[in-house]
Amino acid sequence: MLARIARGLTAIMILLFLYSLFDLQPQADAASAPVVTRGPVDRPRIALTFDDNLYEQRTLAILDVLRRYDTPATIFVVGSYVNVYPRITSALLRGGFEVGDHTRSHMNLVPVGASLARREIGGGTAAYRSATGARTVPFFRPPYGATSATVAQVAGEKGFLYQILWDVDTNDWRGYSAARIRDHVLRYARNGSIVLMHLSAPHTAEALPAIITGLRARGYELTTVAGVLKGNRRFFDVSEGDEAGRAILRLVDAGILAGYNADWFGPFDPMTRAQFAKVSVRTAGLHTAVVEPAVVNFADVSTVRDTSGAISAYPYDYVQEAVAYGLVQGSEDAAGQPVYRPGESITRLQLAQIVARMARNLKGYAPVPVVAGNPPFVDVPEYGLADAALARELGLMRGYTGGVFQPYLSARRAHVAMVMTRYRALSDAPTTTTTLAPTTTTESPSTTTSLAPPTTTTQVPPTTTTTIATSPATATF
Repeated sequence: MLARIARGLTAIMILLFLYSLFDLQPQADAASAPVVTRGPVDRPRIALTFDDNLYEQRTLAILDVLRRYDTPATIFVVGSYVNVYPRITSALLRGGFEVGDHTRSHMNLVPVGASLARREIGGGTAAYRSATGARTVPFFRPPYGATSATVAQVAGEKGFLYQILWDVDTNDWRGYSAARIRDHVLRYARNGSIVLMHLSAPHTAEALPAIITGLRARGYELTTVAGVLKGNRRFFDVSEGDEAGRAILRLVDAGILAGYNADWFGPFDPMTRAQFAKVSVRTAGLHTAVVEPAVVNFADVSTVRDTSGAISAYPYDYVQEAVAYGLVQGSEDAAGQPVYRPGESITRLQLAQIVARMARNLKGYAPVPVVAGNPPFVDVPEYGLADAALARELGLMRGYTGGVFQPYLSARRAHVAMVMTRYRALSDAPTTTTTLAPTTTTESPSTTTSLAPPTTTTQVPPTTTTTIATSPATATF
């Protein structure tokens, strides 16, 4: 049964990813979000999870213990509490916790209809993102653990991969003593366990130190829900079974890319122009340990200093190096000031332009002639045709059927990993002298296109424990 579910999840995730690449929307209803109560049992990992971000004093005490004991955790937030208790929200952000959804107002969703469930589900993570700007994870925990086929369907429509329940319930909210909470966890937690606790419980902060030290003494790794569920994958959202996953892991191992943390890489997230300056420079082997003098080339790329007062390499030095080698360029703002727009997403055309510059300037490849009246792509503006043509000729990027390139779609982190890996495998041009002169090609405008991670699609009864499927395979880019 579990094997059939895993195969179904993988196949449908592939289809959804293909839809995303072609900028289409699937016609069928979104998948139900299956219930998970624990992770794989073949690894000694345990996830400590907490609900109910209220009762400021109790919550801050718990978060302080987690911080002091360097313990990851997954917090499921209620949206209506996010702004009411800003100190809690700030502490969650500072702690770098994995944050999932616990609805907008902590309503029991089973007796209500789909319309009200849609207003509730996702309200916690939406409020948290709005208040902090931080990422959240596609995990949903129904209040009271109460779920139904309707709740599962709506959670899937909202983009949640799983409904996260638990296999160890401390019932700490009942006011049980710290000793009772501790003993219950130490007695019942095992490989793959998801432990339920509450930030609002009166004695959980007292119980936590003994829980943490006790579990670690028994050889357990304390991690997040994603850390438990990811199995043998490096990141929860990256598979080694496709080109994108392999490219990501190669560049991570090479120190060119990094995940958001130990569990999440964000392959479907856009990459910013500042991030890509770093990636391009490191891919090309141009970065030096010496930070260039603080010369302000762009009004919006300022120097950042570390605790010792030295200028940090990111983003300033990487942008400087990318500009010096002619890989990236800026533009002018309304006041005529030179700007780089470091926070904007890099588009597919900009990615093609930059990787083409890298091929010309660093590996010595000649431009590809573009025949008038017969462009390689029907939707690429004239100023970018030669770059897109060279990127295609060298096998670095590809378009879609019908000569479509989709130049203004955002380039995703997985896309960039594939293109940079292909560039690294590209040999120097055999008869052309490599130069480092900057190019004068104008970059295309930046536009950001939203693309959520794919949702899994399977109809699973609300009480079924589901084994995590691999991440979606990636189509050619």
